[in-house]
Amino acid sequence: MVDRDYQIGMMKTAESILDAAEGRSLESIEQDLAGLGFAEIGADPAAVAMEQREQELYLEIDLDPGRKVHGYVLIPFEEKAQKQERFRW
Repeated sequence: MVDRDYQIGMMKTAESILDAAEGRSLESIEQDLAGLGFAEIGADPAAVAMEQREQELYLEIDLDPGRKVHGYVLIPFEEKAQKQERFRW
């Protein structure tokens, strides 16, 4: 079971790294996130997906054509699973 307070703290720390990403290389940002335990699970020219399994966090970083951070989504696994559930009548 994940400690919710610690999970929220981890989210705030990751968000501070991403919010200060302007002008930094993607590799530098990924190194900082790796230091927090985030690991890349997939990538393409427009996005990079990462997970922090211990704290059950999913991160998707949106990239502009120059491979700079354009935006991101950081959510707990639980919320990600809810978004993937199909609507049932």
